[in-house]
Amino acid sequence: MRRVVRVFVISSGSGGTPHPGHEFTVEASTHDGLLEAVHVEVAARGQRVRAVSHTPTGLLAYVEDRP
Repeated sequence: MRRVVRVFVISSGSGGTPHPGHEFTVEASTHDGLLEAVHVEVAARGQRVRAVSHTPTGLLAYVEDRP
């Protein structure tokens, strides 16, 4: 299965409103595989996953910039 991931970025320590980040696509054969793919892609971008949820149109990820 393939899912589009919409990303919202939470700035470290600011406590402000999350702002939209770059969308990307992940692909895996299982639900757990999709979640793992999101974590791998976000880590490769130098960020940390705070939460991931399913939406009718794909996945929604809240991430935090690493200092």
